[in-house]
Amino acid sequence: MAPQITHDNSNKGNHRDAHQKWLRYCTIEGAFANVFITYTGGAFITGLALLLGANDFQIGILAAIPFLSHLSQLSSTYIASLFKGRKRAVVALSAIGRQIWWIVPFILLVDFKWRLEAMLLVVLLSNVCIMAVTPSWMAWIADIVPDRLRGRYFGMRNTALAISTAITALAGGVILDLARSHNHESLGFAIIIALSCLFAGVALVILRKIPDPHRGDPPSLFSWPGMLEPLKNRSFRRLLFVFFAWNFSIGISAPFFAPHMLSNLGMSFTLISLYSVAAVVAAILLNRPWGALIDRFGSKPVAAFCAFGIAFIPLVWLFPRRGFLIILAFEALYTGALWTGFNLAAFNIPLANSPKQNRSSYLALFNVATGLAFFAASTIGGILTESWSGIAWKAGPQTIVNYHIIFVVSAVLRLISAGLITTFHEAKEKSVPIMMQFMGYAMLKRLSVGRQLLSWSPKRHEE
Repeated sequence: MAPQITHDNSNKGNHRDAHQKWLRYCTIEGAFANVFITYTGGAFITGLALLLGANDFQIGILAAIPFLSHLSQLSSTYIASLFKGRKRAVVALSAIGRQIWWIVPFILLVDFKWRLEAMLLVVLLSNVCIMAVTPSWMAWIADIVPDRLRGRYFGMRNTALAISTAITALAGGVILDLARSHNHESLGFAIIIALSCLFAGVALVILRKIPDPHRGDPPSLFSWPGMLEPLKNRSFRRLLFVFFAWNFSIGISAPFFAPHMLSNLGMSFTLISLYSVAAVVAAILLNRPWGALIDRFGSKPVAAFCAFGIAFIPLVWLFPRRGFLIILAFEALYTGALWTGFNLAAFNIPLANSPKQNRSSYLALFNVATGLAFFAASTIGGILTESWSGIAWKAGPQTIVNYHIIFVVSAVLRLISAGLITTFHEAKEKSVPIMMQFMGYAMLKRLSVGRQLLSWSPKRHEE
């Protein structure tokens, strides 16, 4: 059961202090876990796969594996019942999913034929374990963070994670480029993977300290009817359709930005890390304002506003080439600003549209549906880019390659999907034009009094 709160002022103060401590633990745990996430994903894992000889199709499969693993979320309720509590399940499977990566340094330092396949197997097993308890983790954290503070808290938490990402990415880029300069690239990857496992271990120690407000409640028993119950909810079905379409539009091109940077643009890992840091700077500056906007206007208008901007990002990638990369500095800031708002809103949307009772089932089904969309899109994208690998069309100083074509396809699909986001409804939502009017007024007001441009949120927020 949830901790009992009396009307005694000292007890109220003690409970508030304890609650603040739990939220701090959630933030610190996330920052440490983010080191693991950074080094086992993105450009780092793509670079590792390329080192092991992966082609475009295999890069697509690599990016798709985490989303195929979303299927394991259907067993989330059953696993929580097996462990007699969601906290035990989250800690146990997170430990397995993160520490299994110790196998990868050995794969890198021992030369054998199936190294790429062995690495892909580690990626699969790791993601299955972690995804299987993700709905339980989301429900657990949702019970700790009050609804009225959710936007602001996750904005603050995401800022801490963004700082962690910036430091981690830059350090990893320097390590890999230093190792590459000495012809020891495998050793460089072994070092950053080992570091990711160590930081993941620290995160698990902190995670164990966070209490589960419903630790005394009997865990729900798994049943397929209960698991599929959310599909009876018409508004939730609409939400599934919208985000299925969105994730498909993202997934068809997402795996190929990193190989394009490495193979076609000739960017070093340090330069790629600096690109990531630029995006992170935008995230750090805008996490709190986006969170305040979500608390005031709702998640949907923020998601829709950002989605339309995100739709044009792949088109920017038609212009950079070797020797002309400056445009990516501006694209990184633009990308960081919009994805920060979208991710914060997208995290809150399924939480706000799922009842506390049976929330894990709602979240599991949502994550499975959107994950399958990304998996299908990444696989199709891999097939298409591999089949177009011989394309090299001259267009002035630029050479059009297979990645450019998939970027255009993704941009069109993103624009269509962004329009779909405007079609679902959430409680107490306000329109995008009203939110934009507020943003414009707030920025003009701040400029007129010489205050910080990014302080959009008033001191008191509407609940």
